[in-house]
Amino acid sequence: MAEKTKKKWFSFKKKLTKTEKKERSKAFRNTIIIFAFIIIFVSLAIGFIFLERFVKKTTNFGTQPLGLELINVPDWVSPELPQKILETAGKGGVIFALNETMARQVGENLQSLAWLYDVRVTVGPKTIIVKAGYRKPVALINADQGQFYLDSQLVVLDYVPVSKLPIVEITGVPTNQLTSRSVATKWQREDVDAAIELIALLDKMDKQITSKKPLLAELKSIDMSNFNGRRTASQPHILFYAKDGTEIRWGAKKGDWSRNLEARDEEKLTILYNTYKELGTIQIRAAQKGTFIDLTRPQTLSLPIDKYNK
Repeated sequence: MAEKTKKKWFSFKKKLTKTEKKERSKAFRNTIIIFAFIIIFVSLAIGFIFLERFVKKTTNFGTQPLGLELINVPDWVSPELPQKILETAGKGGVIFALNETMARQVGENLQSLAWLYDVRVTVGPKTIIVKAGYRKPVALINADQGQFYLDSQLVVLDYVPVSKLPIVEITGVPTNQLTSRSVATKWQREDVDAAIELIALLDKMDKQITSKKPLLAELKSIDMSNFNGRRTASQPHILFYAKDGTEIRWGAKKGDWSRNLEARDEEKLTILYNTYKELGTIQIRAAQKGTFIDLTRPQTLSLPIDKYNK
């Protein structure tokens, strides 16, 4: 009896009605369809990830991302700086859409770049156009945290190679507080300010009387370690060094010559530029070991230019 019951139960489970067969077939198809959609969705997601990477990598032709144009770039700018500007504008290299939203975004991105000021971004017919002022480095600082530039207003710039400018290194000043956080801020120090003032004075002289062969191009550094006689009052307060190591004794900071009974600033400039004109160089150490140029002794000389005080 038990055996007959078992056989009836088995045959009942095995036989399905037409309606049940249709429902089971429909459920199976639905499962297959859902599974297929999952596979398609995952494939698309993976594809978009690779596509995004591909787009980011292929938006550069040469060194410039598509759709961004820099205008009024100074002739002293080396290729590395425009590349840094383009990377900052696009945050790593994206396609620049021609619309106001993208222009605003580019402008906001470039606000973080210390090299630029008065940034103006507009939408052109084919490109996003960036017009800005460029901070020109005049001095180099080698600090514990790396290399930094200073412009004429003492603004700290992060290091980017600039090969077309005669940049003088400032030495003999504490640099332990000069870090990446200092970039875009002013480095307010009396000795640094005095060094920048003298570099600017030589740059002015170069433009007026030696523009084709600037004297600054032969200077390597300005030593401020004895500024205001903080190490020893009997030694020159400020020293320049030519690229060959020739020592040039400037003395007191600009305007303080009378306190140390030194030559006037005008006389110092005259001695320096007369020497440069006569010898064709200020790199004279090789001619005689221990040779230096002393600008501190008062002399009666005529200025090489008439516009020094203007």
